[in-house]
Amino acid sequence: MLTQIQLLQIKNGVMRILHVPGNYTGGNLEMAVVADYHIPHEELKALCAQIAGALKQTDEVFRNVRVNLIKWISDEQIIKEISSLPLLQMGRAFEDYEQYEIIGDNAKVQKIKSADELLRQLKLFYARSKLILIITDGNYKIVDEAKAQEYLNPFLKRKILVIKPNGELGGKL
Repeated sequence: MLTQIQLLQIKNGVMRILHVPGNYTGGNLEMAVVADYHIPHEELKALCAQIAGALKQTDEVFRNVRVNLIKWISDEQIIKEISSLPLLQMGRAFEDYEQYEIIGDNAKVQKIKSADELLRQLKLFYARSKLILIITDGNYKIVDEAKAQEYLNPFLKRKILVIKPNGELGGKL
């Protein structure tokens, strides 16, 4: 659970991104939320519900917002859906959740993901989003730093806010 101070920091980070010159100029806001499926189901639902609730209270802009939900399951499996803040707030956006865990020989194994493919897809499909929230536990790697920088430039690097389950903000993706 996030504290009120952490929620305030998230709100401030979001407003800072929206007020970057040339980013958001009004009208209907389009944003992307990346949900890292390494985070346990209940924790991810609670975290998204808190963030969605805080954003809806922040500004009138978040009353009618288009949310592109990206479910980051593995390097090979990145699911893209259209959602809304109320669905995130109620937890219905994660009804298909399945966490990959290490449980013996026949189990689905949770691998360390690479952020390279996620950044490539964000640049390809979500460059027009004015805000990108990445909710992750930080359990990923970057295989090719140069490619990652290429994907972040020129637009994505100013639109991304990384949020960890403990409420920690920022950090490079």
